[in-house]
Amino acid sequence: MEIHPGGQHLSAQKDSLRLLRNSCRIIAIALGAAGAWATRSTMFPDGVSYLDLGDAFWRGDWHNAISLYWSPLYPCILGLFIKVFRPSISGEFPLVHLANFLIYVIALFCFEFFLKTFVDQQATSEDPERALPTWTWLVAGYSAFVISSLFLITISFVSGDMLVAAIIFFASGLILKIQHGDATWRTFAFLGVVLGIGYLSKTVMFLMALPFIAVAAATQSGRERKLRSAAISLAFFLLVCAPLVVLLSSNKRKPTFGESGKINYLMNVGTTQFFIPEEADASHPVRKFAAIPEAYEYSYPISGTYPLWFDPAYWHEGIAPRFSFWRQVRTLLLSIAQCAWISFNLRMGLAISVIILFLYLVGDSIRQNVRRAASFWFLWFPAVAGITLYSLVVIEPRYVAALFCILWLVALSGVRLPKSVSNWLVTAAMLALAGSTLIGAGWQISHPLETTAVAAQNIATPVCADVAQALRAEGIKPGDKIAVISEWLFPSRQAAYIARLVRTRIIGEARPKFFWPAQPEIRTSLLAEFAHAGARAVLTRNPPNVETGWKRLADTDYYVYFLPLSQEEHKP
Repeated sequence: MEIHPGGQHLSAQKDSLRLLRNSCRIIAIALGAAGAWATRSTMFPDGVSYLDLGDAFWRGDWHNAISLYWSPLYPCILGLFIKVFRPSISGEFPLVHLANFLIYVIALFCFEFFLKTFVDQQATSEDPERALPTWTWLVAGYSAFVISSLFLITISFVSGDMLVAAIIFFASGLILKIQHGDATWRTFAFLGVVLGIGYLSKTVMFLMALPFIAVAAATQSGRERKLRSAAISLAFFLLVCAPLVVLLSSNKRKPTFGESGKINYLMNVGTTQFFIPEEADASHPVRKFAAIPEAYEYSYPISGTYPLWFDPAYWHEGIAPRFSFWRQVRTLLLSIAQCAWISFNLRMGLAISVIILFLYLVGDSIRQNVRRAASFWFLWFPAVAGITLYSLVVIEPRYVAALFCILWLVALSGVRLPKSVSNWLVTAAMLALAGSTLIGAGWQISHPLETTAVAAQNIATPVCADVAQALRAEGIKPGDKIAVISEWLFPSRQAAYIARLVRTRIIGEARPKFFWPAQPEIRTSLLAEFAHAGARAVLTRNPPNVETGWKRLADTDYYVYFLPLSQEEHKP
């Protein structure tokens, strides 16, 4: 049988692209695995609450499992891992990062679905012979994914943001198929289901889903078909969201899809404190001890390792958001600055942003490049809408990572290269992008506690497991209550991470700057108050002088003071 030379060339080209795609996939997975291993002992404030919620869900404690602030899907995943593997004290946080890594792999597959659909459509775009070759899309695409997932979200941070990224990538891929005409009513239904799962991953997706549904419907021809498509997607979206919305509304006794937006507005645009709000209109002010300033007790009615962050909606209830024009302007300006920081920071998006700018400069008319990129409005509009929504409250890199990834690739789609541009120039640009991405990932893996997305004061270190094991050896059992002498538990100290590993509950705290200088009788009085509130012991770090009764834990700088057992049950 005769084989046409052109066919041989096409087959070899497909084999090369397949090899490149598999190589990029393997490298992305390897970088994710290395990142998860390097940060296996880290923990963050949100992670403690997610773990507590996951435990509540899998033991059937629905009262504590359903939260007005925290979304349910991510804690359910973590809770399942904890329930199935039953890790030791030293193994719990590494198990969480294993779960994060597996979610990262899911996000990678969702991104590949989007990238393949996008690249396939480039072949039918305007001037395909002058568009970037397919291999450059693979290099740029996987680089953008690594930057957004490992640099902006990070595997180290214990949150549901990687799940949200997976949803955004998959939904964008579905919209591409819909726009291309490869859609039935089932596709629109599936889009609604996917976006509904996004809402279960993060409350903000309840609002962010609307632009996705709108653009998917807008790509259809005819008013009737647009309305029918939007109705199908919206119906299935609401079908997935409805159970949680009903539960939250019943809890709040008014229609609501969650309180995280309101509370974040209070904390980021307003002046409300994150953990101990002091507004006069708070329905449930945190109780203060009279003995010294900044000494608090919160033994009831909220459970969780650290009740103040387990249910922020309870402690912030009653505080009404107050609009301030200048604070809103300040927030928007900070959001713009953060977007610029994400785009041009050396450890974030600088490499891909510079490469895109370079290709626009060496390509044909910049105006025409922008026009072509703008034609993908059905991709960039939901991304811009999402970033705008966050800009009204607060932007963190992990929140908008997937949205920036979409925008980077949409910008790249506008590039058309004149014949005078050497292929070597494009090759050099892609090698520079891939090289800088690998170097950045390597640096981040080798310096896991120094990345911009990881504030060192927030991190749980291996010493937390040592202290937790020492507390267990001293007789502190799961279910016991403790108090702490510490600066803010979040973000400056690790007491809550230790308490989580021991399965104790922190029910009170006092600041070292007021506790230690106080008169001995005042300190004794406060310790008695902690005991009356139900605390079994008091934990502190680096006391200025080791007084009688304080015992050092292992070879760490943590100390514990055991309180006499109270004969009274502390009740509200």
